[in-house]
Amino acid sequence: MGKSPYDFIRKGDFSNVRGLYYRFQKDKDIVSLLRTLKRIIDEFGGIGAMLQGYYHGDIREALRAVRRHLFRDSKELTFFFPEPSPANPFKRWNLYLRWMVRKDAIDIGIWDFIDRRDLIVPLDTHIFKIGRCIGWTTRNAQSYMAAREITDALKAFSPDDPLQYDFFLCHTIGRGAGCTGKRTPACKDKCLLYGTIKKGSR
Repeated sequence: MGKSPYDFIRKGDFSNVRGLYYRFQKDKDIVSLLRTLKRIIDEFGGIGAMLQGYYHGDIREALRAVRRHLFRDSKELTFFFPEPSPANPFKRWNLYLRWMVRKDAIDIGIWDFIDRRDLIVPLDTHIFKIGRCIGWTTRNAQSYMAAREITDALKAFSPDDPLQYDFFLCHTIGRGAGCTGKRTPACKDKCLLYGTIKKGSR
């Protein structure tokens, strides 16, 4: 892509992508993604401008509209952008939105048309285990509602910016401390969140 991925995508020559892959995505998937990004840039100017046109205070509905627009002519890349459903926590989009909306040492925060209060935690296995253990959610599976419940619990600590705790929870408590989501006697001395555990939670 050189020094400017934006210019690379606008030119539309993706021949040098052949042979590249990332995890389960083959070169044809990467080319499809780049072509989709080019279409967004040509039509809207960028992803932010596209999302802003569909966003009216409800992120989930805006993402639904974006998805409908992207796949109106083709079903390619649907595995990249799954349908926002009650069973889907929509982690990748929520993580992307956190990066783009919040501004601190971790997140770049270049979109100002979405309020930080409207963001939803990008629910992964670490956050889910922590949320279950503390009592922020009682759901048995990672889902959109579990993500909403954990986000609402975080709003009790920071109503204007609940996702400021996301990186800390995932990387310091979840991955760094190796939280298993199971409460043991050792948690009282080791867990930084022990004092926030709700009575009766697991």
